[in-house]
Amino acid sequence: MIELYQFWDSPCCMKVRMTLAEKGVDWTLRPVTTYKFDHYQPDYQALNPHSLVPTLVHDGKVVIQSGVIAEYLDDTFPDPPLKPADPLARARMREWMREEEEFLFRLIVTMSFNIMMKLRARAYGMDKLQEWSRRHPDRNRARDYLQRVTGPADMGAVAQAEQKFRWHMERLDRQLADSGGPWICGDQFTLADICIAPITDRIEYLDREHLWRGLPAVEAWVARVRERPSFGAAAPSFEDRMYGPKKPVPEAAA
Repeated sequence: MIELYQFWDSPCCMKVRMTLAEKGVDWTLRPVTTYKFDHYQPDYQALNPHSLVPTLVHDGKVVIQSGVIAEYLDDTFPDPPLKPADPLARARMREWMREEEEFLFRLIVTMSFNIMMKLRARAYGMDKLQEWSRRHPDRNRARDYLQRVTGPADMGAVAQAEQKFRWHMERLDRQLADSGGPWICGDQFTLADICIAPITDRIEYLDREHLWRGLPAVEAWVARVRERPSFGAAAPSFEDRMYGPKKPVPEAAA
């Protein structure tokens, strides 16, 4: 039995859902609503001491960290394989997995916080945000969160993140050209594609597709990966999306 503790509108969780879909493996949903601080509750922290999503539980065994979970699933359910057999191609795959974790994810966090998450005060009201924040075990961090989520958006930080993100997209464009495509590591769809796909999903939801405009290999890859059945199965539904440029806060809430 596979249980996935996850939040629907999380790129890290989408990465794991996409891997499960590629493998055709059934799983049981264990919802963790992060903006209500579910991930800081003792029962969840007993599974994941870092208080991060997702967490996978397979027959009672716990696996954490989204990239590690994806590799675990590929090792446990080897058909179809999502890692190249060639050592150099496998190294290139892991290089792009790390690129996502260490650079691209941090950049979309900056963009997402300023463009999306600051809408929470309008959407839910301060009373509700304060109520949820009391579930955070660290009161100083909870107060800092409330100050940041209700303060003005730092569009300068967004602009810097966009500039850096564009640099990585130019690098990805060269990688796709060098590999011969259609995927990041060549003709095999791998965990590298699965790791980058949710990043592009979030960028599209932030209405920032211009960050790869004019990069033909990336544009073709984004279109191709969106057509993959696993992408459709893993992407959050509109109802499960957080409020953002493509899902404005309802007038009644605002």
